[in-house]
Amino acid sequence: MRIAFIDHYDSFSFNVLAWLRKASTTTLDIKRVTCDDEAGLARLKNEPIPLVISPGPGKPTDYPLTLRLLDQLIPKVPILGICLGHQMLGVRAGGKIVRAEDPWHGTQEKVTIASNSWFTEGLPSEFLAITYNSLVVDLGSTNNNDWQPLAFDTKKQLMMLSHRELPLASVQFHPESFGSPHLDVLARNFLGRIKS
Repeated sequence: MRIAFIDHYDSFSFNVLAWLRKASTTTLDIKRVTCDDEAGLARLKNEPIPLVISPGPGKPTDYPLTLRLLDQLIPKVPILGICLGHQMLGVRAGGKIVRAEDPWHGTQEKVTIASNSWFTEGLPSEFLAITYNSLVVDLGSTNNNDWQPLAFDTKKQLMMLSHRELPLASVQFHPESFGSPHLDVLARNFLGRIKS
């Protein structure tokens, strides 16, 4: 199984890669492309494969090349966004990026499922996950019925999002961290949407 990993030079990138490989039931061929590699991103546009968007510093608008690639690939391939990647998909869902009520860096938060989808299968209704972010997605009063808010923290801030029909999903927290126990199911759910 082949997937691409867009790396935003985050210290957790290699943990995410290990998390994906651990969850896969088959050999996973991961093509790592850095967010500033214009030639590599152009190849993904021309030969699209399922995509994982890494965490990273800053905000989505700091990465115009990744955002442009997302616009070109969203209807074509499964996509999973983590932290910064979640915010990028959140913007494409019509949301805004706002400051979190409290900056969370290495904080274990309680997450509560608000709506079920293919991405939440196998998750308990509440679980703990570790967060490393100062920004969150605010869907506000957006009327985009294509996207489904899946889970929130105790402050009602969006923690999980998925598309209602396409295999697109994202998480604000870090599911690959040791502080997010038993969340390999999210990687399995995403990989299960990839047609080999």
